Amino acid sequence: MSLKVTLLGTGVGIPQPGRSQPAILVENDHPLLLDCGAGTLMRLDQLGVPIDDLDRVVLTHLHLDHVSDLLALANARYLSELPGLRIFGPSGTDIWWKIIRSVYPNLEKMETSVQELKPMDAVTLAGCDIFAEEAEHSVTALAYRIECQDRILVYSGDTEPSARLAALSQGADLLIHECSFPEPFEVTNHSTPRKLGQVLRNTDVMQILLTHLYPQAQGHEEEMARDVQEITGIPVEVAHDLQMIPL
Repeated sequence: MSLKVTLLGTGVGIPQPGRSQPAILVENDHPLLLDCGAGTLMRLDQLGVPIDDLDRVVLTHLHLDHVSDLLALANARYLSELPGLRIFGPSGTDIWWKIIRSVYPNLEKMETSVQELKPMDAVTLAGCDIFAEEAEHSVTALAYRIECQDRILVYSGDTEPSARLAALSQGADLLIHECSFPEPFEVTNHSTPRKLGQVLRNTDVMQILLTHLYPQAQGHEEEMARDVQEITGIPVEVAHDLQMIPL
């Protein structure tokens, strides 16, 4: 089986047509979710992916648009009499999950394990080696390098462009990087095309997908991809919900 990556959600916390909130499905010998924003369960159902094996979730950070369907996934597994979840995320994930599940007595009965990760940590999940790195965001956040079957996927989560992310991405077959706003927006905690391109210009990456688009990006998708590609020389496109990429 080849490694398959599906963009379940490519939007943000503000509703917009065609884009649910961030989530990525990685299918190797066992499915793995990267983030679990609102709309994740709907997108999985649209793909015909059952929740039976979806018991491992890796979170980049705890902002609501990246985690809101995790509670729904846990509840769906409980109602389906499936085993609990294994959750991986940055510092603070354990106490956050304890508080969230304490509101629902049924979820308190479910066995759930939480493992907090910090930059430079590594873990093996679903037949993949996963390496964490610091992301530059408004809260504690991580990016991940995922190595499976001689293929390399890097997911930035939410971040400003950074040298750490560029180093994490070296040799990647696919870099899924947030690019929240088009030019000429000046923002912090997020990426814009030209700043992202400048940081990635000497990075050896085969393909870049831009995700986490705010409504302000509507109508500017092609120019955003072009701006990054012209600076880096790497093929770039803007991701869309339900996009599948075999690696």
